[in-house]
Amino acid sequence: MGRTNAEVAALLLEYADLFAMNGGDGIRVRSYKKAAESIASYPGDLTRIDVRTLPDVGEAIAKKVTEALQRGTFRQLEELRRKIPAGARNLLAVPGLGPKRALQLHTELGVDSPQALAEAIRQGRLDGVRGFGPKTRQALLEAIDSL
Repeated sequence: MGRTNAEVAALLLEYADLFAMNGGDGIRVRSYKKAAESIASYPGDLTRIDVRTLPDVGEAIAKKVTEALQRGTFRQLEELRRKIPAGARNLLAVPGLGPKRALQLHTELGVDSPQALAEAIRQGRLDGVRGFGPKTRQALLEAIDSL
């Protein structure tokens, strides 16, 4: 097996997050996440089946999976990686921080890593930022500490 099922699923999850950051619609984001779950839980070799037979994997996703199995990535993911700043992508490592909020923090505050986010929270730079109340800030700090 070239790419493992988990690696292909991770690429689809990354695509879903970057697609959401780029303003993609929530239904398609959820579709990619569901397909990633199906692929990750499939016990066999993806190269030996028609991946469209897996739950939640349609034609468009199947093409991306096939390309990922052959090349280790797929064109649309690479395009989104070029569009979304690396600093915003780095924030996706923080558990509980979604793609849109990660992009918001990067755009509004220039936060570009989990460590920079922790520092910004401790310095009070997120105070008053919509969607980042005291409980959310505390939860983010705890999530960053767990990394």
